[in-house]
Amino acid sequence: MPCCPGRPTATCCSSRTEPRKMAATGRMMLWDQTRWRLPAVFWLLVLWLALLPDSRAAQSAAAGVPVRLYFPNERLNPDHSDCSAVFPIERQLAQAQRAAPAQAALRQLLAGPTADERAAGYHSLFSPASADLLKRLRISGGTAYVDLADFRARLPGSSSSCGAAEFRAQIDQTLRQFSGISRVRYAIDGDPRLFHDWMGEPCGQANGYCNPRPFRVRTGR
Repeated sequence: MPCCPGRPTATCCSSRTEPRKMAATGRMMLWDQTRWRLPAVFWLLVLWLALLPDSRAAQSAAAGVPVRLYFPNERLNPDHSDCSAVFPIERQLAQAQRAAPAQAALRQLLAGPTADERAAGYHSLFSPASADLLKRLRISGGTAYVDLADFRARLPGSSSSCGAAEFRAQIDQTLRQFSGISRVRYAIDGDPRLFHDWMGEPCGQANGYCNPRPFRVRTGR
């Protein structure tokens, strides 16, 4: 059937199909424009998201690394019946200290409780005056070798029976929280015999027979 009865077919059909062609052409142009715009918008969004800070990573970095320090507490052990009784408090290590957390925790321990911790009943032979006692901490074969500067003049009470037990318990418990440490050996200026003589402990199997050789090894932590 003719497109338009009574009118030339070419003219009539052209007039009716032209709007359809124009509409189709418009849709194609719009699609082409949108097709080229979408990737730009998409990549701008990706770039914006990439530049956003990772809030979880930032919070983790700010939180630090939790560790436990062990101190005596006069409220938790009021009659001091057990001189080796020590109790944990939580501290935070900086992210930069994650590589050697045992050493960082020990240095904090040797600085003693904070004012707030002392107000909560914690006490110690250690204080800011003893914060620099650690010369070296080496960990090997499950044993932590703690080499201390000569503390005898600064901590005279550490040679009493109760003082020695308190001294050892704080360091032992703090270090044993870390995987890979089950024993602790001590020396003063690299000499374990000097340490154990001061503590009134004879050299024997319990303290490695005061063997100085592990303290002279210069590898490890």
